[in-house]
Amino acid sequence: MCVPITEAEMIQSLYIMKETLDKSKQIIQNIVFINNECFYSFLNQLSCSNGETIGVILNKLEHCIPFALTDNSFSLFISSCQSDDIEKMEALRRGFIESCKNDFLLHLFSITNKIQWEHILQTCKTLRKKNRTILRKEPI
Repeated sequence: MCVPITEAEMIQSLYIMKETLDKSKQIIQNIVFINNECFYSFLNQLSCSNGETIGVILNKLEHCIPFALTDNSFSLFISSCQSDDIEKMEALRRGFIESCKNDFLLHLFSITNKIQWEHILQTCKTLRKKNRTILRKEPI
């Protein structure tokens, strides 16, 4: 389970990730990735200015980021719901969450203007507040 973070920590983490992703665009402009998995793996391993990797920061932000249902993530979600094996269900659930984090990472990577960035910040703030209330059963 993710440790709750403050809004300020969440915003700072998002800025650090965005800064790292923006810098990586210069590095990877001439690289061809075999598939999306390789691309996400590369991005997740990038070191940020705070000494953490993108992947570590994404794990801390898990309850604050929007999950988009793509064909892949939806398939994992449905499979996990239909499974009778608890271990398999948990593995599928983790796969679903990882797929959603990768989708968020790609979205963050593709932001090109301040309006898109502000939308991401506002969405993450709202999700953080809602999840904090739901998960901790306490007021915002």
